[in-house]
Amino acid sequence: MGQRTRKYLILEDKNIMKGIVVMALPLFFVNLLKSLHDIVDSFFLARMDGTEDAIASTLAAINIHWPIYNIFNALGIGLGIAGVGIISQYLGSGKERTAKTYAAKLLTYSVVLGIIVNAILFLGAPLIARMMGAQGLTFDYAVTYFRYRSMEFTFVYIFLAYQAIRQASGDTFSPVILSFASILINMFLTWLFISVFHMGIAGAGLSTLIGQAIIVPFAVYDLFFSNDHPRIEVGDLGFDGHIIKEISKFALPSATAQAFSSLGFAVIQAMILSYGDVVSSGFSTGNRISSLLLNPVMAIGSVVTAYIGQNIGANNPDRAKKSYQMARNLSVIIMVIGVLIIIPFAKPIAEFIVGPKNGSIVAVTVEYSIWILGTQPLMAIFQTHLSVFNGSGNNKYALFMTFTRLWILRVPLVLFFKYATDVGYAGIWYAMVISNLTILFMGSYLYRKVKFQRKVFIDEHEEPLDNFSI
Repeated sequence: MGQRTRKYLILEDKNIMKGIVVMALPLFFVNLLKSLHDIVDSFFLARMDGTEDAIASTLAAINIHWPIYNIFNALGIGLGIAGVGIISQYLGSGKERTAKTYAAKLLTYSVVLGIIVNAILFLGAPLIARMMGAQGLTFDYAVTYFRYRSMEFTFVYIFLAYQAIRQASGDTFSPVILSFASILINMFLTWLFISVFHMGIAGAGLSTLIGQAIIVPFAVYDLFFSNDHPRIEVGDLGFDGHIIKEISKFALPSATAQAFSSLGFAVIQAMILSYGDVVSSGFSTGNRISSLLLNPVMAIGSVVTAYIGQNIGANNPDRAKKSYQMARNLSVIIMVIGVLIIIPFAKPIAEFIVGPKNGSIVAVTVEYSIWILGTQPLMAIFQTHLSVFNGSGNNKYALFMTFTRLWILRVPLVLFFKYATDVGYAGIWYAMVISNLTILFMGSYLYRKVKFQRKVFIDEHEEPLDNFSI
């Protein structure tokens, strides 16, 4: 899909739904593959030789890694969200020259911050694993896995910047091609390192690191040298105080929202681990099942963020609003259909992921899946609210929503059910359902405050660079 076609779909095509679906499909495909990769890790690790307790320790080590990984990844995600919001609004207003400059600076910041995060997580792995409540084999496995995964952050941040630059213009296909290659390599190496070379959890971490690193040179080449896509010039790299301030204004609320959300999940995961490795493994396996269903909504959300940003930049607020409404309705319909399909097969899916011999983990997975899947249509509305906030430049609203859902509602509820009732680990499920339902009222209130007006500075005397378009 060419640049002109993408721009037409976003800014002019009367059939908004068609454009959203066409552009979301590649993202949905790669998100699905990412979810399948996460399942592949569990699939092979669950089938290693060993007792159910040993396997549960291995799976628990991976499970406690995810919220920690996401905390450290929050800054990269925040930069990406800021990049889509800023660059799309400049593009929509015809300021291609400014969009080019911001794209180059975004890449620079991503490299520097990725290196810093790499070092922090590698050195802090033992302390973090201990703070998460990991003990014995679970602690040893967690430190090993954390350190392998820490080394991928520079590559991840670079790719997040690349993805944001492309998505700002509606190009969802180019990042998907590279992500697809990365995931296939990752899946193959996971099988090779775990099942053939018997490297255990170290093999799972190493395969992911290699899969992430191998695509970055191609992303960088596409940014600087591709004849088919826009180029970033070396001279545009570096630091600029004004641009740092502008990107930070957009990125910090998004990064903070991501970090607080992930930290909330880390706290919950630590409390879940107090119920034992089996419960922890079942909880995370249930989340993997629910993430399969959430993938199309996440893809639609990414696309509609660019739709909203570019149409606001083009002074077309009505089309921006309509894009949000269509994305929300489509997401809810998809989720309702998906829930009705998946719930009857929750047990076979759980047995496929963790193996039928791990019956205790399967039982917890099924119990949790039924509870959490029932709230997925609510999460469709939540995600599209986040998209409209990020696309319109109201990133602080996304921060308010994520902070409230996790820290004002969910974490206190988990503590309440744990210490003030005798419902056991089921209190985790109850807390998640209540928080997912309650946060919708806040989202609806904040949406009414969105004015769909430009949030970036437009210099009316600047001439667009005719031979550059992102």
